[in-house]
Amino acid sequence: MWLTAVYYDGRQARPHPVTLCVEGDKLLLQGRDIVRREELVSLKIPPPLGSTPRLILFADGGRCEIADRQGFAEMLQDLGNCAVAGMENSWWYALAALLLTLSLLATVYLFGLPYAARVMADRIPVYLLERMDNQFFASLDQTLLLPSALTTQRRQVIQDGLQRLALPAGGGRPARIEFRASPSLGANAFALPGGSVLVLDDLVNLASNDEEILAVLAHEMGHIREKHALRHMLQASVVGLATAWYIGDVNSLLAVAPTVLLETRYSRDFERQADAFAAELLRGNGIPLSRLADILQKLEAAHQTVATEKPVKSTEAMDYLSSHPNTEERIKRLRGL
Repeated sequence: MWLTAVYYDGRQARPHPVTLCVEGDKLLLQGRDIVRREELVSLKIPPPLGSTPRLILFADGGRCEIADRQGFAEMLQDLGNCAVAGMENSWWYALAALLLTLSLLATVYLFGLPYAARVMADRIPVYLLERMDNQFFASLDQTLLLPSALTTQRRQVIQDGLQRLALPAGGGRPARIEFRASPSLGANAFALPGGSVLVLDDLVNLASNDEEILAVLAHEMGHIREKHALRHMLQASVVGLATAWYIGDVNSLLAVAPTVLLETRYSRDFERQADAFAAELLRGNGIPLSRLADILQKLEAAHQTVATEKPVKSTEAMDYLSSHPNTEERIKRLRGL
């Protein structure tokens, strides 16, 4: 089977009329002063694109353009490539390819991205983490945060209580504890990427005793040990992080860090890990595990009261429970331990 085609040698733009056919495992191309025999396996045949001529690409840069699309399709069928051509033009295969692609993307998002975030979290320099924490406070001190109304003595009592705790293996104390007030954020505490903990006055005032406050801090220390805040921020800022890495400028990433941290919703696994660390820490220091369940229950009641009396949008206020979901499940698990 012979087909007419136009051949370009890859060095000049001049077209050469040729004819071509298949001889065994070779393609024979003939024209005026042109004869080529090429192994079929060395050729590239792009899939059909609309009504444009079909192409044969040679390894040395030459190419053939075949206007007879039907004849070329029959030649491909003779070569056993009809299945490929059929798949490329089938909606069913296209849909299957789309579903496969979405499945791969979901797998990467659910498993690959968390794994990559964990690996990267262990490699980020300490100075950059400290800058993130400083950026968080510098940003929110101008907007959502106010100076703490707690007395210096009250804050010192909480800090001293935390310093006296004997830590389990692998556990570390927060780099620093910062006390602030915030009517819009309510009763809240945040573990930051650099290891700092933000504690708001409403959370301290809600607790019946210091052991409940220490229980919350123990939970936040669990987040710090596992670098949950940093890992979550890396996952949420993957595009910004990639850009920062590519251009070597971390300022854009630091700029969005406060917003990302405020919108943190820890996964069930993260919460279980932090609760497990808190349980080990509290038991090792003779503090009843029920203290954490008690403060969570008070936070749940306060949250329900605020939601009933003054409904607000999620973007207007945030409490400890919104960043630490599945509260009822956690309370039941803690009281059962």
